[in-house]
Amino acid sequence: MTITVKCRLYPTAQQQEMLEQTLDGCRWVYNYFRNKPMSIYDMQFALTELKESHPWLRNYHSKMLQMVVHQIDVARSGLRVLSKRGKKTGKLKYAEECNTFVYNQTGFKIERHGDTDLLWLSKVGYVGEIRLHRRQPYNIKQISITRKPSGRWYANIVCEQSRPLVVPPINTSKSIGIDVGITKFVHDSDNHSVDNPQFLKKMLKPLRRADRKVSRRQFGSCNYKKAKGMRARLWERIYNKRHDFLHKLSTVYAKRYDLIFVEKLNIMNMVRNHKLARSIVDSGWTTFKAMLEYKAKLVFEVNSYNTSVDCSRCGNKVAKSLAVRTHRCDKCGLVLDRDYNASLNILQSGKALLGDGIGLPMGHGEFTPVEIAAQQQSLKQEEEAHELIRG
Repeated sequence: MTITVKCRLYPTAQQQEMLEQTLDGCRWVYNYFRNKPMSIYDMQFALTELKESHPWLRNYHSKMLQMVVHQIDVARSGLRVLSKRGKKTGKLKYAEECNTFVYNQTGFKIERHGDTDLLWLSKVGYVGEIRLHRRQPYNIKQISITRKPSGRWYANIVCEQSRPLVVPPINTSKSIGIDVGITKFVHDSDNHSVDNPQFLKKMLKPLRRADRKVSRRQFGSCNYKKAKGMRARLWERIYNKRHDFLHKLSTVYAKRYDLIFVEKLNIMNMVRNHKLARSIVDSGWTTFKAMLEYKAKLVFEVNSYNTSVDCSRCGNKVAKSLAVRTHRCDKCGLVLDRDYNASLNILQSGKALLGDGIGLPMGHGEFTPVEIAAQQQSLKQEEEAHELIRG
């Protein structure tokens, strides 16, 4: 399996200048080839000849420049797929700046100097201290260096590790249904709820103040760039807080339960409601589900139709608006929280979806490990894309 470890880089001023020069070189190569009707092999051959007329390109690692050419080819393939699907597409846009460069297979190493880990890149040298929050990665296949809008630098280390994809033992008694919401982020079928922290909503006032500062500065001036950096740091702080919350919550559910059932939500349709769009996007439901999928043993999506309307005891339909937060059944007299009732319906729908296989998880075809399911879906999408391109 392949894992990616994201680490913070702390380059000095001189090292930061070298990294920015490398980004400028990648940007120049991207803009040179972006609209030339050439295959990836012709672009790689032309890149070799380009170094003769532009000797300064020899100051950059050759494999890194080839990854820029590969990026252009992948982008063109994506445009062809969209065009086959009837979407209106144009040409690749001119890149005013580049924020990431990739070292693939060769040209990098991580060295230990005392208590400090240093990252070395070919043609660049040492790029500063790297903070490894896990044990030192091994069998590294690729390292990508990214500059965030806030000015911080990160290294994404891709490692290949052997891990047998076997079905883990499943305890079906450890099953739970999870209902996500805006006021309460989750309410599960064990009647546990977690309030939605709404990090974006709490930071709206400083964000608006930062936007006013940017709009009042002269475009392109030093003060303009400083104001933009301050605004970017606010957005990065919101991102970090949200992901920290989602990681901790998803880890709790992944450790406690073997079977997790969640709703299959169409977020794109839900955000059309402009009164709730900001709160929905701020919640990060899709990110939470993705974290559950790679942390938990088994995660299943169930149809979200009428989960808040049906009574979890008798199945009677009790229509209610979003303002009504209590479920009251006229038929069986059940009174409980609306979200708790929905989570019970999600759990029941999930068990009904599995059917008789719920007692025999090891032999039932529906029980597929998350890693295998993700790989199968990725391969299927790849095949469809190639078919569209070939067609």
